[in-house]
Amino acid sequence: MTKSERPSEPVESNELLAFIAQNALAEGDKLPPERELATELGISRRALRHLLTRMELDGHIWRGRRNGTFLGRRTVGPISIDQRIVRGSPASVLETRLVIEPSMTAIAAVKASEADLLNIETCMRRTTEVKNDEDWIKWDGAFHLAIAKATRNDVLVGLVTAFNEARSSGDWQALRLATITPEKRRRTIAHHRTICDMLRKRSADDASRAMRDHLLTTQRNLFE
Repeated sequence: MTKSERPSEPVESNELLAFIAQNALAEGDKLPPERELATELGISRRALRHLLTRMELDGHIWRGRRNGTFLGRRTVGPISIDQRIVRGSPASVLETRLVIEPSMTAIAAVKASEADLLNIETCMRRTTEVKNDEDWIKWDGAFHLAIAKATRNDVLVGLVTAFNEARSSGDWQALRLATITPEKRRRTIAHHRTICDMLRKRSADDASRAMRDHLLTTQRNLFE
């Protein structure tokens, strides 16, 4: 049996531990980039992300937004809000999005420039064109981030960036693959179109309501 044929998490974990030992890596040392590490271990990147998420939850590694993955617990400085979001469960992240994003969309309805609206609409159209889950996550995230950028509020942009990072994790992807159907995706696209329409009409209340309806449907799709 080749490495790529070994699907179980314990084997993947053993492979990673062996790699750490063979390379004499110690606490504080940086792991290779995901693509390189997945190739080295002979597993998919999705399996690697799932494994790294479990290791992070157990305190064996920590991951920075831009500077990589390190062995051991992070001991320098407090945990930032974006780190808490990335480490949060899909259910807790969605609850937070329901608090933040409807109000964010109302602000965007007032502040968005024509260029902002065109960018949001482009992202919406791309979600109608993609065929695979990875591209769907990319353009769905880009749609929400484009709305955040239209608010001209860096705090909201940072929050949605962290939401998107959390949604690209192994746990989220596994949940999506297990629950999303073509019909559910069509409903999501219809919600995106409604949000775009309300933004284009500069209707803050309707835009907020459309985003809330969209996120509530997403919540039902994933957990019911």
